[in-house]
Amino acid sequence: MVETIETFINKLQEDGVQAGQQAAQEIIEKAQQQVLQRLAEAEEQAEQIIQQARQEAERNRVRVETELKLAARDIVFRVQETLNRVLQAVLTNAVDGRLQDAEFLGGLIREVVMRYVDADVSGRDTVEVNVSKEMQQQLLSGAVTAFQPDQGEQARIKLIGQLKKAGFEYKVVGATVEVTEDSVVQVLSGFLGAELRRRVEEERARRDAEA
Repeated sequence: MVETIETFINKLQEDGVQAGQQAAQEIIEKAQQQVLQRLAEAEEQAEQIIQQARQEAERNRVRVETELKLAARDIVFRVQETLNRVLQAVLTNAVDGRLQDAEFLGGLIREVVMRYVDADVSGRDTVEVNVSKEMQQQLLSGAVTAFQPDQGEQARIKLIGQLKKAGFEYKVVGATVEVTEDSVVQVLSGFLGAELRRRVEEERARRDAEA
């Protein structure tokens, strides 16, 4: 079959169109593959960035939480120290005032000494009570009604005035018992300080449990 020039040209055009369509399809497919690959890479990078951000956020959260707990602990300790100092000052003033009161101190001395005298089986030991010079004079003057031992009791009490601070000391059977501002405040601070520390610890444990 003899092809005419027109037929030949048409054939060339058809072949060119087909070739062009095939090339275009290949380009499109390749472009689509590149787009899909880049999308996958972008998603992977985005996931890595999100994961890193989450890890950094978690590290920051843990760091901030730790810092807050340490700060709270320090604040609790400082508050406790402040309260203890205030408590010490309050107790010191209160105890000093009571131990400077002749009526109160005289009654306390008589109560303490007479309890020992009543418990003394031999009935021969003398209780030596040491107070300040000023307090000795007040107690011996008879003006302090709370300290009025009878004749038998007077024989069992030796009152001396050599103590340099408020309160009194008494000696029995070679032992000295101190009832002064320092000793009383120390005992009271121990009880109240322990109670204060217990309450602070309970409050801190409660807040930790709520967190």
